[in-house]
Amino acid sequence: MNIGALILMGGQNRRMGGNIKGLLKIDEETFLERIVSVLDNFSTIYLSVNKRFSSEEIKKYEEMGLSVIVDTYDEIGPIGGMYSSLKKCKEDYLFITACDMPFINKDLINELRLNMKKNVDIVLFSKGRLLYPLGAIYSKNVIHFMEELINSKEYKPLKLIRNSNFVELPLENTNLSDDVFKNINTPEEYDQLIRYYNK
Repeated sequence: MNIGALILMGGQNRRMGGNIKGLLKIDEETFLERIVSVLDNFSTIYLSVNKRFSSEEIKKYEEMGLSVIVDTYDEIGPIGGMYSSLKKCKEDYLFITACDMPFINKDLINELRLNMKKNVDIVLFSKGRLLYPLGAIYSKNVIHFMEELINSKEYKPLKLIRNSNFVELPLENTNLSDDVFKNINTPEEYDQLIRYYNK
């Protein structure tokens, strides 16, 4: 089964004061660098960016070995980058995460791979009634329904998931902590993270 990886980098980062979250650092390593190091077993690592990224910025990411995909749609949230990348990638499946999720790990990815079957559109984790739409594997089979949602101005990934053939992996049945899904959205959350690492 041919699976690529996608890091969602686009977005306006309003809550982070306009700073690109993927370039924030922990121990002198950017979030993006941390995530890329975890994804080294994938055939291709794609980076989804919005149209405001300059050609110089894109070139810098390409020099990191990333295949950059510019979002077709701007300002519609994660589903825009997910759609553009699933449409343009050469693989049939993508593991999709975001640049503000610096704690994803290989155990999470391996668990998803083990549960990805050919007749399944999406494999993701859950905790109770909560579904985690990122840190999940998506099939190209969802592209058509994504187009319908975007045309209807329905941008929530959970609507896509609920209307697809998905497999839900309860976190409590694994050795994973929900910390792997923690995303850093605000300067306060980032400061808290830095204080934790500097203990």
